[in-house]
Amino acid sequence: MTWLQENWIIAVVGLVVAIALLWWLFGRSKAEEAAPPTVAPAEPRKPLEPTKPDIVAAEPARFKPVEPAPAPIPPAPPPPPAPAAEAPLPAPAPVEAPPPPAQPAAAGDNLRLLKGVGPKLATLLNDLGITRFDQIAAWTEADIAAIDPQLGTFQGRIVRDNWVDQASYLARRDKAGFEAKYGALGGEL
Repeated sequence: MTWLQENWIIAVVGLVVAIALLWWLFGRSKAEEAAPPTVAPAEPRKPLEPTKPDIVAAEPARFKPVEPAPAPIPPAPPPPPAPAAEAPLPAPAPVEAPPPPAQPAAAGDNLRLLKGVGPKLATLLNDLGITRFDQIAAWTEADIAAIDPQLGTFQGRIVRDNWVDQASYLARRDKAGFEAKYGALGGEL
C-alpha cells in the first residue's frame, strides 16, 4: 500500500490511458454498425410527356387585304435659274455717326456727408436725380412728400435726420456750423 500512496499519480494516468485505448478499439466497431445502410438508388421513372396545347381552328379573315399604294410620282425638277439682269445694286443707306458723348454733369456733392445717408441711399438719391446739397436744402414740404415714398425702405429718413437743415449748412460750406449742431463731418467738404 505504501507504493500506491507514493505513486498514485502514475497509477491514475495509466488507468486513464487504458480506458482511452479500450474505448478507441471497441467504440470504433460500434460506429460502423451504427451508420445507416446506404440505400440503392431507385429506378428512374419514365419521363413525363409535355402537355400539348389544344389547337383551335382560326376564324376566317374578316377584312379584305389592303392593296399596295401606287408608286409615288417624283417631283418635277426645279426650273433652271433665270440669268441675272445687269441691274445696279442700290446704294447702302448712309450710316449716322454716333452722337457725341454727353458732357459729364457738374460733379455732384458727396451726399454721404449727410447724417443718415449711406452708400445705398446715396446711390438711390443719385438715381432720382438728386446730386447736390443745394437741391436738398431747397426742398419744401411738398417736395419731401413727393420724394419720401420713392425712397422705399429708407422712407421717413428725410424728416427724422433733418436732411434739409444739414444740406443747408453743407451747401453754404459752413463746416463749423454743421459740426456744432450735428457732430463731426466724417469727410472732406
